[in-house]
Amino acid sequence: MKSKLAVLLLISLGLGGAAYTATAQESFYEETFSLYGYVVNFFNANLYADDWRITDSDYGNVLYGRLKGDWNPGDNLSFHMELAYQGSVGNQNIGLIYEDYGVSGADPSIYGSVQIDHFWGSANLGRFDVQFGKLPIAWGTAYFFNPTARVAVAPFLETVAEETPGTMGVVPSVSFLDGLLSLQGYIAFEDKSHFPIALQEERGWEYLPFGLKLQGIIGSFDLSASWIKEVAITQINGYQRNHYAGVDIVGAVWNFGVYAEAAVKLWDEENKGFAFEDDPFWDLLELSIGFDYFIPFVEIDTRLEYFHYGPGETNTNDYDVRKLILGDQMVLGEDYMLLYLERSFLDYFTVKAAGIANVNDGSFIVAPELSGQPFNNLDVGLGAMFFSGSNGSEYNGEFSYDAFEAIIPDPGVLDFTEPAVYLRCKLSF
Repeated sequence: MKSKLAVLLLISLGLGGAAYTATAQESFYEETFSLYGYVVNFFNANLYADDWRITDSDYGNVLYGRLKGDWNPGDNLSFHMELAYQGSVGNQNIGLIYEDYGVSGADPSIYGSVQIDHFWGSANLGRFDVQFGKLPIAWGTAYFFNPTARVAVAPFLETVAEETPGTMGVVPSVSFLDGLLSLQGYIAFEDKSHFPIALQEERGWEYLPFGLKLQGIIGSFDLSASWIKEVAITQINGYQRNHYAGVDIVGAVWNFGVYAEAAVKLWDEENKGFAFEDDPFWDLLELSIGFDYFIPFVEIDTRLEYFHYGPGETNTNDYDVRKLILGDQMVLGEDYMLLYLERSFLDYFTVKAAGIANVNDGSFIVAPELSGQPFNNLDVGLGAMFFSGSNGSEYNGEFSYDAFEAIIPDPGVLDFTEPAVYLRCKLSF
């Protein structure tokens, strides 16, 4: 669970790497093929502390691999596939963590994740494009949180990979006015939670997720307005079918890159009513707004972002950590500030620091990292994660809930945040 909270701060390492290309003559078209990818080893050591004094430690490891292929079988046709593998041991294995808390029936499998995550084709017909298959649908302009990305669990819940999960669906788009205006949509054939079992309800048209977005360019800004129907199976409240109005903007003002993204819940299909009839606007709004700036005299890249999460709580007594554990919510509070700093030196090394603060309860996480490239296509990073907060706060991480008695005989105090150090190696090819 700690990784679910801390991964908000992990810095993207990119997908670089050279591609292998083969060609084959077929009829009058030269078909091309590219194969590339990366492998990551993430070694983590938890440091169990009492009043900042280390009393114990343990380790965990994640091996993650991504193999990607691109094919061009014909003019204006393309195909893409990604095979993903993940093996987790020690304190990175969620099954072992559940066993620590006495959860019966936990699955501690090491080799539990081999899947074709992306598998899609696309066709270009002039102004019209269409993609279909299992593909990433990632709307939004913000950096840490994306309120308008509502077809899959957010990528920052991953410990190592930052790929957008593939979703079965169709994504058509059409452009106008020489590309200055475009209309894009999607129809998804599975709910946001990607529940692995086919359910009777999902045959009904009313359970079909979709989105429609109008996007345009005005000066140095890209703007869009969208309408989104989200369908999700929550572990606590069952099916949730909600309609959202969304907007986003990204551009530049002087030397500042600025962006904003918002989604407002308008209609609740489960309760057959307008959402604002029961809840105030602020509780229906999810908003990210921020900027990035390169400070020239110290050569530091900076990014500052504010995030408002309407479904969250402002009072720690109202926190329900079950929603975080079960994936029904991404955070517990309502308001967050995020800061990211990065500086490169000696052409090979980069110092990074990221932090997230829960504005409502004053708790925070700090994650510094030193990374380098001893060889091209090889990245090595040494980092740490530190948590702080008062009793009952989100990033203090200690919770005690009677609701856990259904799965844990004597839940006591559950601690989901411990300081940690990690070593990450990524080889791209």
